[in-house]
Amino acid sequence: MLGQRRVASVWPRGVVSFTFDDFPKSAFTNGAPVLERHGARGTYYTAFGLADRAEPVGEMFDLECLLSVLARGHEIACHTYSHLNCARAEKAQLWSELVSNARAISAVSGGQAVTSFSYPFGAVSREAKAVAEGFFSSCRGIEPGINLGVPDYGALRANKIYAGQYDLQRLRALVDRNNELGGWLIFYTHDVGSAPSPYGCTQAQLEEVVAYAAARSPVRPVRDVVAQMGAHARCT
Repeated sequence: MLGQRRVASVWPRGVVSFTFDDFPKSAFTNGAPVLERHGARGTYYTAFGLADRAEPVGEMFDLECLLSVLARGHEIACHTYSHLNCARAEKAQLWSELVSNARAISAVSGGQAVTSFSYPFGAVSREAKAVAEGFFSSCRGIEPGINLGVPDYGALRANKIYAGQYDLQRLRALVDRNNELGGWLIFYTHDVGSAPSPYGCTQAQLEEVVAYAAARSPVRPVRDVVAQMGAHARCT
C-alpha cells in the first residue's frame, strides 16, 4: 500500500468503521438497519465458500443477501474463500484463496472490485501479511487499539463488540479517545441478534455503540476510509 497520509490530516475528529466477519445473514438483516439509521454503512468480510451454510455464528449469507448489501451501499470485502487460517497456509494456497474469493464475489456483483481484507481468526504470519497486503488496499486483524498516524494497512487494529464481553463505558471511551487523537477506530463483530453467539452482539448493543460513534465522528466503510487516505494495493 502506498498511502502515506496521516489519519488526522484527513479526519481531524477521527473516523470510525463498523465491520462484520464471516457475514452471517443476521449481520445484514439486523445489523445493517442499525448503521443505516445513523447514516452509516458497514464492511462485510465475506468468505464465499461459507455461503448458504449453517455455522456457529448462525445462518450465513446467500446471494440475495450479498446483492442487497451492495445495493444499500455497504462494502463486501474478502475473508479468503474457505475461511482459511492464513498463518498456517503456504503462500500459493493463500494466493489461490484470495483470487478465488475475489473472482466469486466479482462474478455476482457485476465486476465490483474487492479492495479490503480481514484475516480469518485474526491469524496472520509475516508471510501471509506480505501476500495479503500486496493484493488488497487494506488488511484488518483483531489486535485491539486505534490506528494512528500512517496506519499499517497490512495489519489494521480492530476492537470487538461481543455480547459476553460488552462494556459500553470502555467502548465509549475508545470513541472519545479516537476523536481526541484524530485516529481511525475499527469495530468488529459477527452475528447480530437477540441471542447472539459468543462472537456476536445484540441489536441494542450495536445501536448504543453506533449511535455514540456517529454523534462524534464520521462513520465510513473501510473501503471509503482507505480511499480517502490515498492508499491502494501494489498489485491486483
